[in-house]
Amino acid sequence: MIFKNFKAGLAVMALLGLTAGMHAQADASPKERVGQSYIEVPSQLRKGSTKSLKGYVSRLLNKEYVSAKKLYEPPFPGLEDQIYISVKREKAMPIIAGGVASYAGNEEGLAAALYDGTVRVWSEYRCSKLRLPGGGGALQTGYGPGSSALAATGRDGNEIYVFDLEQCSRIPGKLPVEHGPVKMMALSRSGDWLGVIDSFNALLCGPVSGPLQEVLILEGTPLYIGYTPGQGVLVAVEASGRIIKQGMKKQTRMDSDEVPGGPFVNARMAGYVVCLTRDNGSEVYWDMRKRATVEKSEALEQEPSWIFKYNGGLVYSTGLDRWKITEHLGRPMFIVSYSAAKKLLRVRDLDRKTRYYSVLDGKEIAGADADDWKLISSSKGVYNVGKKSFRLYDPVYQQGTMRLYGRYIEGKGFYLWWENLSSHKNKNPHPMELPVRESILADSPALWVPLVEGEVR
Repeated sequence: MIFKNFKAGLAVMALLGLTAGMHAQADASPKERVGQSYIEVPSQLRKGSTKSLKGYVSRLLNKEYVSAKKLYEPPFPGLEDQIYISVKREKAMPIIAGGVASYAGNEEGLAAALYDGTVRVWSEYRCSKLRLPGGGGALQTGYGPGSSALAATGRDGNEIYVFDLEQCSRIPGKLPVEHGPVKMMALSRSGDWLGVIDSFNALLCGPVSGPLQEVLILEGTPLYIGYTPGQGVLVAVEASGRIIKQGMKKQTRMDSDEVPGGPFVNARMAGYVVCLTRDNGSEVYWDMRKRATVEKSEALEQEPSWIFKYNGGLVYSTGLDRWKITEHLGRPMFIVSYSAAKKLLRVRDLDRKTRYYSVLDGKEIAGADADDWKLISSSKGVYNVGKKSFRLYDPVYQQGTMRLYGRYIEGKGFYLWWENLSSHKNKNPHPMELPVRESILADSPALWVPLVEGEVR
């Protein structure tokens, strides 16, 4: 039930200040363990397992979003007078963590370098967090889902540290980067291969234990570095759309791909598909096996969910639209006034905004000052002014004695509420549709909009 399952308030990730008196850590021994984290995460995520990550995301999605069918489920008797909802179709993006400097991986294995100096890990291993030596903030991280190895740089980005997730400890030593700081870093899923882009835009790669060898100097702005699912090819993507590929076993350059439609500002990989984003938000999908552009659906087939940085946090997205729900306490209430001089209706709406409607055609117009505003009341949802009648909302569906009403507000979505009537009916004249009114004249029919969901965009 909608009104049972969704409580007010969402779990948020709070970035707390660093506490005083932190002792600097010297270069750690092989037994170096994790330190205290100063960034709070929900208890469900502290286990550091992929199962806990997936479960947490699933709970967030179920709490914040509903399916279209759920909108037609009436509440328990009595609750219809205590709550109503608004729903808006949007791309679902639950927040996983805040204070994120960089991340690597997906829901099958994820690492996030945080500004407090810790690296949070969700994997098949029991290690859920690691601390960089010296206690400074982490800058870059490299991790391949399923790997027992993880790489990260400190705040200055000039040295790379490697961690063993099975032992939950740092491997002794470090990999120096001659031309730091490291801009981007990637680790293969086997944990054997490391790829780096330095401050000179040099692409370097080699065994995770080192040394790293320079492959080439990138000609354009680097957007992404990563490994193919087969782990044999290192991929670097430039803003121009050029995709550089390096075979790891024989350390051989492969033919580059040139993706049309650039320049691009962001890139990520889903399996063998590279998603490139332009400055206006539009996207191009390039399949490296086909060496051709493909539809977004093909990327989702290879990786049905994406994790990425957004406004300083780490968010999860399926790339699909869902209905986001917001609960409002009490009964929906409209305050409606009429001005005979201006021939206007003034409506204090459900979003607490004031709107004005012409009594001539019932359409919304700009407001106007008037001295003769007079409050008017409705009869069964209809407001009468002279010989004209006006309706702000429409009946949508009835099951037994419970009737669902709906009103659409541009930019806010649909407001929905239930009323318990004395008459018993089962009516569904517009299955899986909700009303949108261009005119509030009662005899002007509403436009019924299909409840499309799951649209890839």
